[in-house]
Amino acid sequence: MSKDTKFAEFEDKKRIWAVASIHGELDHLRALHGEIANHFIPGDGLIYLGNIMGRGPNVGGCINEILSFRRLVILQDGADINDVVFLRGCQEEMLYKLRHIPFAKEPVEVLEWMASHGVESTLRAYGTSCEEGIRAASQGLSGISSWMNRLKAEMHKQDGHEQYMDALKRAAYTTDKKLLFVNANVVLDMPLDAQSDAFWWGTQEFRDLDHPYGGFDRTIRGYDHRQQGVHMADHQLCLDGGCGFGGKLVAACFEADGTLSHRIEV
Repeated sequence: MSKDTKFAEFEDKKRIWAVASIHGELDHLRALHGEIANHFIPGDGLIYLGNIMGRGPNVGGCINEILSFRRLVILQDGADINDVVFLRGCQEEMLYKLRHIPFAKEPVEVLEWMASHGVESTLRAYGTSCEEGIRAASQGLSGISSWMNRLKAEMHKQDGHEQYMDALKRAAYTTDKKLLFVNANVVLDMPLDAQSDAFWWGTQEFRDLDHPYGGFDRTIRGYDHRQQGVHMADHQLCLDGGCGFGGKLVAACFEADGTLSHRIEV
């Protein structure tokens, strides 16, 4: 794995499976895992491209499901604990930012904005809501701090959820630079280690990427803000099938040379 803890590095993997945005849709995720399990070979890499939470009805169940599937993968003969990678998406980023909301200048406005971007289902997974947060914020620092402490306590009760958040990577890539995996975007004229929020909030038109970015042959993303569907071109692939917005959950398997060998939609 990469020495830079912000990024994950796949080394000498014959195949890598990439899973697009899930958005709390547990039924889709379970069906997808069933399909992947039919084709998975010990030693394959597996990456979830962010936005496991948010939008859909069962955020907590989805996190439990990916953690369970990770255990199955790394317990196989020849597997390694680093064979499964989780990327940070905009939904995970919002939950991370919420942990610091007592220090926000305008916490009500922050919560209202996050609610409009799908964070409500994530909060409900931990026994609260944007409305409760807004009421708490109206009580000042003590109110919003108390609300956040309750949220953290509920998250702590869920086995592995805090560790999942701590394990999130900004991006991942293969050591031979055949493949780069991101959540939603890259800014074309910005180096990888300077992208930061651009990975999940960037407005660069990803479909305009008609040449290798940063020396990587292909860039794969799991979320499209514009919800324009799966898109595959020579140097960029978008795997977002609209899961969480009434669409399908998509996964793809890439060979060592970067070619696409399997595509699953459920």
